[in-house]
Amino acid sequence: MKKITAQVLVVAIDLSKQVFHVAGEDARGQVIYEDSCKTRESFAAFLKTLQSDQQVLMETGPGAQAWARELVSRQIDAKVLPAQLVAQHRSVAKNDRNDALAILRAGRDTAIHAVPIKSAERLALQALHRVRSRYVRNRTAVSNEMRGLLLEHGVALAKGESALESGLTRILETSKVPLPRRLRELLADLSAEWEQLGRRIERLTAELTASAHADPVARRLMTVPGIGPISAAAMVCKEPQPERYASARHFAASFGLVPDQHSTGGKTRLGGLSKRGDPYIRSLFIQGAQAVLRQVRQPAESAAENRLQRWLRHHGRKGAAVRLANRNLRIVWRLLREGTDYHAEV
Repeated sequence: MKKITAQVLVVAIDLSKQVFHVAGEDARGQVIYEDSCKTRESFAAFLKTLQSDQQVLMETGPGAQAWARELVSRQIDAKVLPAQLVAQHRSVAKNDRNDALAILRAGRDTAIHAVPIKSAERLALQALHRVRSRYVRNRTAVSNEMRGLLLEHGVALAKGESALESGLTRILETSKVPLPRRLRELLADLSAEWEQLGRRIERLTAELTASAHADPVARRLMTVPGIGPISAAAMVCKEPQPERYASARHFAASFGLVPDQHSTGGKTRLGGLSKRGDPYIRSLFIQGAQAVLRQVRQPAESAAENRLQRWLRHHGRKGAAVRLANRNLRIVWRLLREGTDYHAEV
C-alpha cells in the first residue's frame, strides 16, 4: 500500500472484513490520496504509519469500534460516523471508493455527530442487550407459533405467559383435548424451547440488572418513574454524551420520539413518529412509560399523575406513552448533563 504523505490531514476508511479502501484529503478539502488494503494485516500495518496530526474517519460497521480504540490509544483523532447519515453524502453508485469519499464529505458536515467510541467492557454489556433482545423476539415467535397451531385444531388459549404455560401443561399431560400424536410431540418440543429461552432471558436480565445497580449513573436514572434496570443499563451502554445536544428537546428528538416533518413553503406538516436513533432504547422507554400508565390512579394524587390522566384523556394510551417516554428522555438529558438526582413532583 502507498505510504501516506504529511499533506493528508483527514483520512477516510471504508471498512469491511478483508478489503479496506482509504481516501485522504488535504487542508483545502482536495482528495490527494487513494488506495486499498486487501488484507487485515496490511491494513493494521497501514494504521501504524498514521501520525497524531491526522484525523481518521470511519462509519459504523464491522470492527469500527475496535479500530477506533486502537487509533485513540496512539493519540490519533478517530471518529466513527453514523452509516445512515454517511449514505446521504454518497451521490453516485455504491462501491468502496464512493463510500470512502462519502465519509470525507460527511466529516465536513457539522450537523453529523460522531458515535461515541466505547470501551471493550461497554461493548460486552451492549452485546448482552442485543442477545437478550433476540431471545425475547424468538420466545414471542415460538409462543405465537404454538397458539396458531392450537387454533387450527379449535383450541384457543387466553393471553399471557401464565395462561400459555398452564394451557400447554393441561393439553400435553391429559388426553381430554383431542390432538394428533405428531402435533403433541411437536408442541412438547416447542414448549421445551420456549421454556429454555425463558431461562436464558432471566439469566441475562439478572446480569443486566446487577450491572445497572452497580453503576452510579444507572442508579440515578432508575429513580425516574418508567426507567428500570434494563433501560438504565442500555442508556449507560450507549454513552449518549449529553453535551453534544443543545437542549433536552434535541436529545429526545435524537431517539425518534417526535413527529416527522414534511414541511415546505412555510407550511408545517407533521406526520407520525420520526423513529430516528436507537430503536432498542426507544422501545424500552415506551414500554416503561406504558408500565407507569397502567398504575395511574383516580383521582390524581400529584401533579405528575394529573398530567398523565390529561394525556390519557386527550391522546389515548399509546399517545400518552410516547409523551411520557419523550419527557423521561428529557429528564435523562438533564440528569446526565448536570449530574444531579431526580426529584419527583408532589
